[in-house]
Formats: sequence, structure tokens, C-alpha cells
Amino acid sequence: MMNTGPKIIVKTLLASLALNLCPVFGMTNTEMQDKMQQLLQQTQQADQPGFAVLVRKGNEVLSRGGYGMANLELGVPMQADMKFRIASQTKQFTAVAVLQLVQAGKLKLTDTVGSILKDYPAVGRDLTVQQLLTHTAGLKNLSRLPEFRENKPKDATLAEMVALFSTLPLEFKPGTQFRYSNSNYVLLTAIIEAVSEQSYADYLQQHVFTPLGMAHSGYDSASKILLKRASGYEQGPEGLVNARTISMTRPQGAGALYSTVDDLNLWDQALYTDKLVKQPLLQQSFVRHKALDGTPQPYGYGWMMADLQDVPSQEHSGGIEGFSSYIIRIPSEQVYVTVLANSAEADTYSLAVKLAAIAIGKPFEPKAIALNPTRLKVLAGSYQLADGSVHHIRQQGNELVYQAPDMPQMTLIPTAEGKFYLQGDFTYLTFNPAGTELQLMMRGFPQQDGKKVVPKS
Repeated sequence: MMNTGPKIIVKTLLASLALNLCPVFGMTNTEMQDKMQQLLQQTQQADQPGFAVLVRKGNEVLSRGGYGMANLELGVPMQADMKFRIASQTKQFTAVAVLQLVQAGKLKLTDTVGSILKDYPAVGRDLTVQQLLTHTAGLKNLSRLPEFRENKPKDATLAEMVALFSTLPLEFKPGTQFRYSNSNYVLLTAIIEAVSEQSYADYLQQHVFTPLGMAHSGYDSASKILLKRASGYEQGPEGLVNARTISMTRPQGAGALYSTVDDLNLWDQALYTDKLVKQPLLQQSFVRHKALDGTPQPYGYGWMMADLQDVPSQEHSGGIEGFSSYIIRIPSEQVYVTVLANSAEADTYSLAVKLAAIAIGKPFEPKAIALNPTRLKVLAGSYQLADGSVHHIRQQGNELVYQAPDMPQMTLIPTAEGKFYLQGDFTYLTFNPAGTELQLMMRGFPQQDGKKVVPKS
């Protein structure tokens, strides 16, 4: 179903191509387009579920296309204007709907849930709208609850979805930490409906999609006839299968929308204007909001804050049965990248990051170095990270391999800067000279420190 944690972090751990960052300045748009096309051709598999891509820089669309298959059973190739379920990209729209109601004076970011939803249980009545927006409320993630997971195909009302988590104990003191939870945005859906006196679907249609001319976006339903709807797929025990059924009454404002790369491009362009929300208020979506102790957290309102080649970026992932997506916007360069795929396992993160790196003129290029086998031996060992997990690094010939819990083994690529990139990923490790400590850095996201575990004699 929807992301059970920000895939932006999970994917950064194990995803793309072990590449060192090698800035290439002064690239022309034509050179960028050639690099993008080469990357897209290398990525696509003509007979497999595919993806649609759009890359814009300024007012120019540098790349737009469909790759792979939209429907395997009917042999329908993917086209750029296909419709996809966008899963947690929905949160961007929910956040803007909330800000519109704030701008209209119908809501305050400091308002509590109990002041808006009069019958809401006591356990969460004091949560604020801002805590919900920033995933700092402490609500248990309904996507992880057995009652939710076991009943995905069944229709449910918004009230029934809220009831799944509203009486459960909070996971932490509100405002003290960031923990991604779809429950936050399901509850925001209820707040939007209560304050606007409209259904969530009608509100977005009237206040977002119609004003922006997003004629190919909306609240999804399996029964709805959608021209150019891409079919969703996922991996089964013996290969690809049609995606499992999920009623779109369940994701609500956390993940129930469908859209196209072209409509999402219109959406991004509107975020630079006052069309939806005036800029001073809207820009609060794109900052790292602070916990009560003053520590900046990684999330804004519907967006994760990151960086790409030291250039600030705003990003989000989406994942639901049969579909995955990734969006990156880099305001300083007016760059926008969206990748929508009709496979739950598609690595949309890696493709989007590589395309964005090209679009800012700093493509990722391989630049590995060889290390003395003696140095490799020093670094090999088991390291316990701050979260308690133990990660293993082993020497295999002239290479180091890395294994995180419940993850496949991956080769580490040493670079001149002392960084060891995970093969197939932008994540890297650094070690202290003695090889007793490491840092796991996830491209601008929260890092973890680890210490070597001394084996018991």
C-alpha cells in the first residue's frame, strides 16, 4: 500500500548506481538531453512494466516520454500521458489544501485536532495541524496495523479509517521527533472535510485541479473508467503478477490520487506562484521544521528536504500496490523531475536522482580508486549503528562488501574523497583512520554513526 516510511530514506540505503559525484559544469541543454536519453534507454526494459518521465528546467521540458509497457496482457506500450496512481505524492496536495484553508482564515496551523473534530478521542485531541503536516504527532502508522493490512480490498469510510488509529497510544511525545506515518494525512483529510464542508475529492477538484487545468488528475477508484490508465504490477514468487487489490477509499489524503507527468508539471509550476497559496505561507512547506528541542527535522509540509550535489532539493516518493513514483524539485535551478512507474518494485528514486543531477549540470560519474588490501582488512568487521542494528563489512579479494540486516550484500566502491559508495546506491560510508567507527550518510538525510563490534573471545 502507501509508503510505510519515507521511501526517500529507505531507497537511499539501497538503490541506484555506485557513482562518485563528479560535477560537469557548462553543459548545454542539448548535452543534458543526450545524457538523459542515454540513461533512459539503458534503464527501460521494452517487455516489462514501464514508467513515464518528465524533466523540466526553467520553462523548457528537457525530457518527456514513456518507456516499457503500460499493459503486459494487451501488449500496450507506455506513453508519456498515461495515468498512474501517485500514492504518497498525494500528501503534497493535502498539505496545500490545508494551507488554503489557513489562508482563508478557516484554520490555523496551531489549531488542535480536538478543537476541529469535536468527537475525536482524548489520546490525540491536543495534536496540532502542524504536527500532523510534519509527521511529528506520534500517531501510529495505520499502514502497519494488521486491521488495515488484512482488509485492503474492502471499501471503508473516512471515519472508519480514522478509527483504526485514533484510540491507540501515541508513539512519542508530540513535537519531539519525526516519524513518517500515513495516519497524519488521513487525519488531515478529515480536518479538510470538516472545515471546508466538502468531500476531500470535491475540494481538490474545485480548488486545485480545475484552477490549474489538471484535467487528468483526481481521486482514484477502481471502478472509474480512466482513459490511458496504466495497469499496476508487482513481483510474485514466480515472476510478475497483476497488483493486489486495494480500495482507494483507504489511502484517503495520504495516497489516493492519480495523475500524469504533464499534470504534475503544471502543479510544480504553480508552486512558484500565488495561484494556490501566497508564497510566504506556501514556503513553509519547504523548510525543515524544528522539534521542540530546536533540532531541524527532515520534513516540511508534504515534502522531504534533501540536497543533490550540495544543492538544496525538495523530494518525495510514492508507493502503493502496483505503482511507485519519485519527484524532485530544485527551486534554485528551476528543475523539476517526476518519474511515475506501474511496478511496485521500480527504482524510481535512482532514476529521478540521476536525471535531476544531469539537469543541474552535475551528473554522477564513476570515479573509483583501488585500496591497499591491508587497509581493506582494517575496515572489515561488524559495526553497530545508533539504532542498534548490526551491519557487516567483509573483505572479498580486493573489494569490501556491505550487508545491512535483511538486505542483499552490496559491493562498496572506494573514492578519492574517502567515501565508500554502496554499489547501486548514492548512499556512502566514511570510516575513521583506525577503522573502528563509521558514518552512514544518506544523501543529505539523517545519518547514523556506528562503532565496530569487538567479537567475544
